[in-house]
Amino acid sequence: MNDILDLLPAERDLPPKAAHAMRARILGSVRPRPARTPRLRAAVAGVVLLAVASGVAAVVWQRPDRSPVQVLAMGPGELSPTLRDAAERCLQWNSPQRQARQSPSEQPVPLSLADLAVAIERGDRTLVLFMNDAGYATCDAESAGTDQETGGHASEPWRHGDWLPGPVQRLLLTSTEHDGGDVSVSGRVSGRVDRLVLDHGDGRSTTARLSGGAFGLMTSDARLKAGNDPELVSYDARGAEIDRRLLFQAEDQLEHCYASPDGKRIYGKPTSGCLPAEKWGR
Repeated sequence: MNDILDLLPAERDLPPKAAHAMRARILGSVRPRPARTPRLRAAVAGVVLLAVASGVAAVVWQRPDRSPVQVLAMGPGELSPTLRDAAERCLQWNSPQRQARQSPSEQPVPLSLADLAVAIERGDRTLVLFMNDAGYATCDAESAGTDQETGGHASEPWRHGDWLPGPVQRLLLTSTEHDGGDVSVSGRVSGRVDRLVLDHGDGRSTTARLSGGAFGLMTSDARLKAGNDPELVSYDARGAEIDRRLLFQAEDQLEHCYASPDGKRIYGKPTSGCLPAEKWGR
């Protein structure tokens, strides 16, 4: 299949519309065109808070149709051609120069392809997450049913360094419907977490992939609903459950507060008896 893609005509030698049409015809002859399902892109509370803190900008780019099979990469060496394109564009959108213009009060987060932690592609949806010692950047996108793609991006320094609100810190959550549907989730975990599962709340579950202290997952036909209380569930190396938290709960609304080793509250509501924050398990 990759050899066929290499034989496609150079798009710079043809008018853009003609090049895209020819590419679509060639690809259509070697694989079935995936069925398109109208979707809505909705940001839940955690992403809304991220947008306020970091500034989210809309983006579009041209790309050919994608396979409905999920592709999940946990590093630059695992990227498919289309995910590599998405990752490189995410770096462009979150360049230090653009970060400085969008959030003058924030320290820009310098990132490179070597900092890629999670990249997921399924049909018309993509999610890319970069992380390093300074902070993170993330981009998510979805096809609008044309040859263009729309989405958003954000970048933010780590507020509390390597310290997490317990075993899991969710960095990005997007959903295809305003109250659920399919979701894309990424974040980081502490060293205690050996397995992370999204419990849909209806008897189904999706297992996240973990690598280097990062996680990513993307559901398919999940029909998640906030009323079913879907949860992220963490397990240690012995298989014992160590944490369970609501998927759609914002970080500042966590059930418990979390304190750094010096006793200072750094996450959650200002209540007494905070649990210890946990160190990022890189």
